Amino acid sequence: MDIRSLRYAITLAEELHFGRAAQRHYIGAQPFGRHIQELERELGVRLFERTSRRVTLTPAGAGVLAEARAIVDAVDALADVPLTARARRYG
Repeated sequence: MDIRSLRYAITLAEELHFGRAAQRHYIGAQPFGRHIQELERELGVRLFERTSRRVTLTPAGAGVLAEARAIVDAVDALADVPLTARARRYG
């Protein structure tokens, strides 16, 4: 599992459309969908229900996505801390 796949799942939960979600990450819908499928395989849970007309978040997906948002927010916050501040804090 990688942070990129978590970001993709968060975007899909926001858009509920594979094509629009993929566009936000500047990739094609098929590779985007493969990342989502791989994430679901790794987690052992279906995050999204798909039909030919719509995408919806499953109850399990809602729980996982809440945790994914917290993880992504934490990673983003860590990246925002300047190196000098980190060195003072942990050095």
